[in-house]
Parts: sequence; C-alpha cells; structure tokens
Amino acid sequence: MSGMKGIVILTRFDFIASSFGKEALKSFQTKIQSDRHHVLRQPVVLSNEYPEHLLKAIDDLILSEYFNNEIKAFRSLGHWNAAHLLPKYFQLYIDNKDPIGFLQQMVRMRPILIGLGSMFVSEFSPKSYGIRISYGQPYSEAVKLSELGLLEEGVRLCGAPQVRCSELESDEISVEYQLDWD
Repeated sequence: MSGMKGIVILTRFDFIASSFGKEALKSFQTKIQSDRHHVLRQPVVLSNEYPEHLLKAIDDLILSEYFNNEIKAFRSLGHWNAAHLLPKYFQLYIDNKDPIGFLQQMVRMRPILIGLGSMFVSEFSPKSYGIRISYGQPYSEAVKLSELGLLEEGVRLCGAPQVRCSELESDEISVEYQLDWD
C-alpha cells in the first residue's frame, strides 16, 4: 500500500508559511514529533511517498498550534490548498468552467497528487455527483476534511456556483459524499 505523497506534506507547510510566516514554519518543523522525523531534514519531494503517521503528526500539531483544536478547520485548509493547487494542475478546467472535468481529472490525478487510496465519481444528475474515496486503511478526520475542502473548492473554482456537500456514508476505511451545485 502506498503512503502519502510529499505534495500533501508540502501543502501543509506552504499553508503555515503563507498564513503565519516563514519563522513560524521553521519553529513548527522543529516541533514535529515522529519516530521518522529525519525524513524532513532533507527536502520533501513532491512525488516521494511518506508514511501516513508522519502526516498525522503534522496534522496533530497544526490542530493544536494553529486551529485551536477545532478539527473542522481542516476543511478550510482544503479550500486553501485548492486555491493554490488548482491553478498549477487544473488550469484548463478553471478556464473552461468545467467542474465535472475537474472531478474526473482528480480521479486520475489522485494517485499522483495524494497517493493513498482511490477515488470514484458517479453522476446522479448534471449538477449532482457522488464521490467515494477509499483510503485502503483507517484515515484521520483531518485528512478527510482537508480532501473534502479541496474537492468543494475545486468544483467551485471550476465554475460550479453555490456548492453544497453532504456526507452520505463513511466507515474507518472509506467515505462517500454528494456534491451538488446550482
């Protein structure tokens, strides 16, 4: 089973540096508690895989240091990530105002951008889609919420007005959402 891609870790670091400054990021990095913390002493590589427990240590620290222990704030981190990642990887869908194309491309790009698990999209109607993400192992609430925020904001950035999301079903391995827009 694959781990999380380095880009996921880097988006967390970019968020901290952008929101709180580079000194805050340096301080944050010294506080990360992980038995494999040494992997962060070298450059974090976008496409390399890193163990999920490292991302959990980073997310736990973000939660306590910057999100006031409000786990739901990770959804806003996903929105922030979408605003910064989509212009790099999905500009065509933004320009064409193609939220469906974005979702379909996200299914194909997810193994490259995120790594862990798989994603499936099904159409309920032209403006209503089901999304199933199977992580292949237990996932953290922070990972789930940040990915949900990325998908919501990604669809909005690609032209879907008034995006609404509801969680249909979840267990410790997978989650299903319904995304609707006007």
